[in-house]
Amino acid sequence: MITIRSQQIDDLKQIKLQDFIKKAKRFLKKNYPVKTGNVDEKKLTTIIETSIKRAEAYNIVTEQGIISFLEFMFSLSFDFDSNQKTNWTGDILKDHLLSESEKIMKIINSLKRI
Repeated sequence: MITIRSQQIDDLKQIKLQDFIKKAKRFLKKNYPVKTGNVDEKKLTTIIETSIKRAEAYNIVTEQGIISFLEFMFSLSFDFDSNQKTNWTGDILKDHLLSESEKIMKIINSLKRI
């Protein structure tokens, strides 16, 4: 029988997080080169880590969901969920009756109508 210690689980979670941060950086640099061009690696890491925490507060927890959250940040504004112009997105994100994918699609569909 194999026993996995909690420290090993924590180490694996940290590796997975670092892998995701690398993927997110590549995605943002490719899709938002102007907005990421003058941002150093440490700052970009901080932005991604902050977005993960913010997204989790809305039950956005999958990699794709967090990437979508980052896209909203980079295409609308970093505070899109509370910004006066786009705070309607925060209302959608706070809706506990919607799944993660429903929240994201509702925001995307609403943006298409604007």
